[in-house]
Amino acid sequence: MDYVLLGVLAAMILLLVSQNRKRRKDAEKLLSSLTEGSKVMLHSGIKGTVSAIDGDDLIVETTPGVKLTVVKQAVRSVEAATEGN
Repeated sequence: MDYVLLGVLAAMILLLVSQNRKRRKDAEKLLSSLTEGSKVMLHSGIKGTVSAIDGDDLIVETTPGVKLTVVKQAVRSVEAATEGN
């Protein structure tokens, strides 16, 4: 009985670790896909276009003339860069 309980516990831990690893890999892929001109949505719900990338910071233009400096980790989702901007 104890071995079954330990087996189930080990399986749950392995499942949680693999899910966390996948989530981290997806987040790194998202951040590496950032380019100037990409349309992004931040975790706060603000949408804008990346106008510059400076190390761990992004300059996001939300409306013409309004630019915000945010950290890359604040990005929730990314659309492809639009041509002609």
